[in-house]
Amino acid sequence: MVESASSGKRAKASDDDAQEAGCRPTFYMSTELLAEINAQCEAEGNKKRSPFLVELLELVLTSPMGQQLRENAERNRRGLVHELEENLLLFNEHIPTERIEELAAASQRNPDQMLVRLVLLGLRVYERSIARMEAEIDASSGLT
Repeated sequence: MVESASSGKRAKASDDDAQEAGCRPTFYMSTELLAEINAQCEAEGNKKRSPFLVELLELVLTSPMGQQLRENAERNRRGLVHELEENLLLFNEHIPTERIEELAAASQRNPDQMLVRLVLLGLRVYERSIARMEAEIDASSGLT
């Protein structure tokens, strides 16, 4: 009788595990959002929205970039969605994307490659100018 109860508990646990493994989340969204997701999926040549949503969730939740977003959100005491929104707003409001696209086309690069190149070049110029200013300050301090 003890064995029967024990095997019954194992069967119940096994059923729970099977249900959990097959569990799929339900997303409630506006008709407009659903239409935009479908349009994006069609534009990408994928007729199903599930892979699109999975890739988006994986990017935000499991990728190294997603990990960085989560860490920034925690550090800034914001939710993950708010942190993502702030990052996108910062990028879109302050980066001259049209000019970057023009430069990219002129140099036969993709816009994302051009943006990385410009940031790295900007960092190099900035670091050199800071080093030059520090050297001038040190030189003028040595004269007095």
